[in-house]
Amino acid sequence: MGLPGHWLLLALGSCGLMHDTSARPAQDADASTSSVAEGEDLTPEEIRRRDRPSGTINTEDTGWLWSRVAGLGGLREQLEDRGVAVEFLYSGDASWVASGDAVADHAFERGLLELTLQYDTSAAFGFEGGTALASLQGIHGGDPSEGLGVLQPLSGVDAERRIQLGRIWYQQEFTATDTRVRAGKIDANSLFAYVDGGSQFLHSSMGFSPTIFLMPSYPDAAFGLTIVQSFGVLGVRAGAFDGAFARGVRTGELGLGPLFDGGNDYFFIGEADATWSRGRVAFGAWQSTSRVPRFDGASEDGTGGYYATAESRLWTSRAAEPDTLDGFLQWGNADREVSIFEEHFGAGLAWKSPAGHRQPTAGIGLSRATLSRAEGSGFSASAETAIELYFGFEPFRWVRIKPDLQWVNSPGGDASRSDLWLATIRFTLAI
Repeated sequence: MGLPGHWLLLALGSCGLMHDTSARPAQDADASTSSVAEGEDLTPEEIRRRDRPSGTINTEDTGWLWSRVAGLGGLREQLEDRGVAVEFLYSGDASWVASGDAVADHAFERGLLELTLQYDTSAAFGFEGGTALASLQGIHGGDPSEGLGVLQPLSGVDAERRIQLGRIWYQQEFTATDTRVRAGKIDANSLFAYVDGGSQFLHSSMGFSPTIFLMPSYPDAAFGLTIVQSFGVLGVRAGAFDGAFARGVRTGELGLGPLFDGGNDYFFIGEADATWSRGRVAFGAWQSTSRVPRFDGASEDGTGGYYATAESRLWTSRAAEPDTLDGFLQWGNADREVSIFEEHFGAGLAWKSPAGHRQPTAGIGLSRATLSRAEGSGFSASAETAIELYFGFEPFRWVRIKPDLQWVNSPGGDASRSDLWLATIRFTLAI
């Protein structure tokens, strides 16, 4: 994007934004907080992987310039008047390598600016349960995880610099049969292999098991079709996607082209789950039809694997707005001949307190990725293990700040390397 995080913060300050909206009377706070920021309009899958603040900037109190910028020159108000939910969300990470071989004392930043539009199509087309969504993404800062030589990305926003239409899809819900069908450019992790309890962590493997290494997900969502069918507490879901990512195609930047270029690249995934009031368990399998390279220099037609997730609410306080403690587990495996990660285990605890205007959160998580022992894999360590600790809070209703500390053992699968310690501050702005 070419907009470093500190430049963005400077711009916010110069536009008169550093006002604590949480101190306003209740009627003003309600008026300044759109339902998009509260998560009422965006579908649950879209807000799951968002560390969004509880409110948005009150543009009426931030000066003419910012009002015009955030309001898209008046277009935003016109869209919302027509039922289009509009959201600007910026997530930025500023990191410092506290320890770790020659990269110690290295500092860097990266971030994601996303404009999301969502529309309930029932008014326009007369079909109840229809939803259309489009998301424009701007990514800056590059991929420091690769530069630091780790195998599991240290942040869910780490990606190459790009501006792209990251997602665009239509979903139809059939309430009579409790069925949802979605078609378009989809982030598969929004529907498969997720754990809600891991949504607040920065480390990528808390989002989904790294053994599902060919799944179309940020920053490379892909065109596909998904079906979600519920049977009370039980459910099944399936998806078929463009799988060109397996041969190095950056599908996040493209449209339907890879589907018609003559390649035999498809990604299939299925999942069954059981959900109850305090938790959820799921088991899934995936398969890629692409020709993938093996560590021994040969190649094979297709690869696949299995995964499982479990999460539950472990504790709830007795307050009117109760504190909660959630726990989660992850497991996944893949073919050691083609996958860096042979098996993965993840676990974590996440605490949240909705009372008060600071909205504090905290969590601790573990991700242990067992590395391939296949001939030619070249790893001297048996696993790369990461532990993450975070604490988040809201200084204002429209910004969330999260200090985060990660420890990585045997980074890059190299047993001779020192442990990596990474300190990060994540800030998320809802505009």
